[in-house]
Amino acid sequence: MYFTELFVIMFLVLLIWFWLESMRVKELARAIGGRICKENNVQFLDDTVHLINFRPGKNKYGQIKFLRTYGFEFTNSESHRYNGRITLADKLLLSSDMDVYRTDEFE
Repeated sequence: MYFTELFVIMFLVLLIWFWLESMRVKELARAIGGRICKENNVQFLDDTVHLINFRPGKNKYGQIKFLRTYGFEFTNSESHRYNGRITLADKLLLSSDMDVYRTDEFE
């Protein structure tokens, strides 16, 4: 009985730790998404990101980490929404990309 209780407690602690870490990484992705949009002079829509992909992988130093890809939406006008993506290995930014969007400066 003792090992079962210990296992359940350890599992719950691990689950809580994983959830808290996921929330920290999501907030980091939200901040990075906002910064990327600001640098590209577009508006970061809804001030939120959503998880697209979660998998184990390697960071740029060869360490095995959880890779999380988050999506976000942005606009450069009031009528079109575009998508962007951010990939993080724990708290390290691996890649970011944005859909090609139209600029109206030549019209």
